[in-house]
Amino acid sequence: MPKTAASVAHPLPVADGAVLQRLVASARRLQPALVADRRYLHAHPELGWEENETTAFVARRLTEIGYAVRVGSDFLGDAPRLGQSALSPAETGCVAEMNGALPGPTVVIRIDLDALPITEAADGRPAVEGWASQRKGIMHACGHDGHVAIGLGVAQLLAERAGEFAGRLRLLFQPAEEGARGARSVVEAGWLDDADVLLGFHIGLGVPTGSLALGVQGFLASKKFRLRLTGRPAHAGNAPEQGRNALIGACQIVLALQSLAQSSRPNVRVNVGVMNAGRALNVVPENAELAFELRAGARHDLDALVERANEVVEGIARGHGLQHAIELIGEAADWANPPEMAGWAHEVAQRADLFANHLMQHEFGASEDATLMLRAVADRGGLGGYFVLGSDLASGHHTANFDFDEDVLSSGAAFVGALALSALRSPNLRREASA
Repeated sequence: MPKTAASVAHPLPVADGAVLQRLVASARRLQPALVADRRYLHAHPELGWEENETTAFVARRLTEIGYAVRVGSDFLGDAPRLGQSALSPAETGCVAEMNGALPGPTVVIRIDLDALPITEAADGRPAVEGWASQRKGIMHACGHDGHVAIGLGVAQLLAERAGEFAGRLRLLFQPAEEGARGARSVVEAGWLDDADVLLGFHIGLGVPTGSLALGVQGFLASKKFRLRLTGRPAHAGNAPEQGRNALIGACQIVLALQSLAQSSRPNVRVNVGVMNAGRALNVVPENAELAFELRAGARHDLDALVERANEVVEGIARGHGLQHAIELIGEAADWANPPEMAGWAHEVAQRADLFANHLMQHEFGASEDATLMLRAVADRGGLGGYFVLGSDLASGHHTANFDFDEDVLSSGAAFVGALALSALRSPNLRREASA
């Protein structure tokens, strides 16, 4: 869809065109540095709740730029960390803040840090050009390396213009997005309690280079669980009936859970992604563990799906004489950008002359835990929006050949920076956003 006049009124200010054009020019000059950052991060990926080097890299750069930075436990405090392994360090992620020249709104930008447990292809551009993952079995296969580079670019652009804005800019570099784990910690740590505007973004996701998705909708509500089953071991040859077979119970639970995906409700999804059970061929398995996720297009449908899943697990476990324990290890909400946010973003991008095509309707079609943050801000009367920055992909997200068109780095930093700068140029935005 080509650029068209926004049809929905919005309560947010838009910076003067000349101001935005200067910001865009600055972003274009940052492109080589943004590419270098992205490629360094791509070569040094870290899994969720393990982003130690990534956090240190980001915190060092933000401090050099002039932000007040808080890291690790100073960032998340005692907030629970969904799905965190006992072996994973807790000191990951950071928050950076900078105040403008005058009092005003609090504008928050969320950036995710983590990579995926995928082995990178040996024939992709990163490998051929020498900046592929240096960590076997881990790679940035979703674009978070690009997100961090864009976030650092936005930090640089707005630090140079702190004298031009009113209020507080807050950058949240969130750990453990994959598996929808880290956002809940950020919400519970209180970093969104005073947010007037929250901005989130993602590259790619089917939006091509030169396009920008503004009316983003169709985020799937999701809950992810770890299930542990405990039975009783026995000799598999001479007394199997004395055992309580956790593996067989787990297998039946897998089939029963997957059957729940047969639903007329929108976007119901069920996936059992992990199953581990048993240790010896001649022993009735005492323990089994599953990890599964449930998704739906609306939260009330997800709640009903969770209730049915619990009934399935409880019934089968009881039938096999097994004890069971279910742990929530990830969560995301449903979400659609408010029309006024899409209209505002369109006007900002148009005035800044960014991206050739603006998509006023785009189905996200997956889950993202930034939705928990967006809902937390909206519930307190603030405004939130999540935007997709178009970039052609070498392969799909979460694949071994994933790569993206790096032109999105400077254009993405310019767009997110233009949104933040526009919002920060209104001292009265808090009252406007909360009206």
